[in-house]
Amino acid sequence: MAAILLKIIVNEQQHEKRDTTCRKILTYLWEQGVPGATMRRGEAGLDYQGTIRFDLLEDSYFNDLPILIESVMDKAVMDRIEGGLRRMTMHGQISRIEGIKETDMEKHSHFLIKIYTKESAKLVKKDEYEKILLLLQKHKAIWGTVTKAIAGYGRDRVIYGRHIFSPGEHLPLIIECVADKEHLPLLLDELREVVTQGAVFTAPVDLIVNK
Repeated sequence: MAAILLKIIVNEQQHEKRDTTCRKILTYLWEQGVPGATMRRGEAGLDYQGTIRFDLLEDSYFNDLPILIESVMDKAVMDRIEGGLRRMTMHGQISRIEGIKETDMEKHSHFLIKIYTKESAKLVKKDEYEKILLLLQKHKAIWGTVTKAIAGYGRDRVIYGRHIFSPGEHLPLIIECVADKEHLPLLLDELREVVTQGAVFTAPVDLIVNK
């Protein structure tokens, strides 16, 4: 059964109660036994009212920037928690992306790959995550990027974060790229060996522009 990528976008504070819904959602995923989750803050964004938000104030919380929460899970877990997420998200966006089944890989030409791990993982230390990028480069991956979450948890079930959770180290890392059909199988095989703590997710994508 293919995995599901859950994506949630909410404002950092909900104006009705000046509430931090993003924190509650991350805690809810943890309480429901979801195997891991990451939370990132946008540098700028467009909210549900069409208001453009920028990173202007020294205290980032009061910029009310968009927060992106992601998690990879089984479909049964997604079905179980979806109702609770809907009730918690007064203003926001929830989406689910179904991962590719190995039997369906020949039907598509390009694939999104997302790797979720943390700074203290065996491979991904501050000076070693380049090894994953070199692996992506070896297999002709397109536009590989590395971003750091502001909070999240993994297999150890400890929520790590910056400013809002404790302790404030070992933050999650998200590495993503696009790969073509020719290089995907070998790339995934090598990623299975390399990523010892985390999750690897892939789904078909339509590559519109690459230049």
